[in-house]
Amino acid sequence: MKNHGFTLIEVLVALAIVALIGIMSFTGLMTSVKFNEITLSRMDITSQLILADETMKRDLMHALNRLPRDKRGESYKHSFYGVNPRLEGNMLAFSIHTGSNFSNDIGVIRYVEYVLENNIIKRIESKFVDQTDNTEVRTTVFLTNVEDISLKFNLGEQWVDEWPVSNWTSNNGLPKIIELTYEIEGVGQIMRKYMLPSGTI
Repeated sequence: MKNHGFTLIEVLVALAIVALIGIMSFTGLMTSVKFNEITLSRMDITSQLILADETMKRDLMHALNRLPRDKRGESYKHSFYGVNPRLEGNMLAFSIHTGSNFSNDIGVIRYVEYVLENNIIKRIESKFVDQTDNTEVRTTVFLTNVEDISLKFNLGEQWVDEWPVSNWTSNNGLPKIIELTYEIEGVGQIMRKYMLPSGTI
C-alpha cells in the first residue's frame, strides 16, 4: 500500500486554518489586555475620586469664618471665596482648622486654595493662614482629567454662583452648603454637596 503525501490544496487549507487560529488567539489576547487596561484605568479614576471627595469633605468640615491677612498684614475682606473657574483659575479659597499636614503640630489654622489648571485641580495649602514672604506652601494634585466644573453656594433660601456675592462689601461668613459638579473624562458628570460649619474664630 502506497503512502500518499498531502496535496497542495490540503497544505494550503491546513496553513489557512493554522493562521486563522493564530489570528483568533492574538485577537483574544489583545482584547483581554485592553480589558485589563480599561479595568485598571477605571479603578485608578475611582480611587482618585474617592480620595478627592474625602479631602474636600474634610477641608470644608474644618472651614473657618476667619479673615486671613496678606503679606502687608492687611485683612482680606471676606473669609471664604468661591467662583466658577470656567476654563481655569481659582475655584475656592478659605481658612481651615486642622491638625498636621506638615509636621506634628496640633490645632493649626491654615489657608487652602483650589485651582484649576490645564484640566487638573490642584490643592494649595499654606502652612499658616496669615501670609508672609516665607510662608511654606504645599501643592498637591486633587483631581485630573477635569473637562468641566460648576460650583453653587447656598445662602439658606437661594443658591448663588459665586461667594461672596458681588454686592457684598463686608464679610458674610461661610456658605451653608456647596454644590460641586465635575465633568470627568471617561466617567461623565459627578455632583457632590458639602455641608459647612458656622463657627467663627
